[in-house]
Amino acid sequence: MTHVFIDGEQGTTGLQIHERLRHRSDITLMTLPPSQRKDKRLREDMLNSCDIAILCLPDEAAREAIALIMDIWFP
Repeated sequence: MTHVFIDGEQGTTGLQIHERLRHRSDITLMTLPPSQRKDKRLREDMLNSCDIAILCLPDEAAREAIALIMDIWFP
């Protein structure tokens, strides 16, 4: 099972992506409660434990999210 985390899923694009993926049986969507979505440590945990991260963030916030990832793999 592939674990997917949508960082920024409370925004317009994130909500649309979540809606399109939520019924798929081949992935598990990892989410943070809305009250914890800005908790840097929890976001870092999610970003480092998922198989795929989708960043629905403004440019600067996306750069900050990338900096939280410990082990980046590029094929």
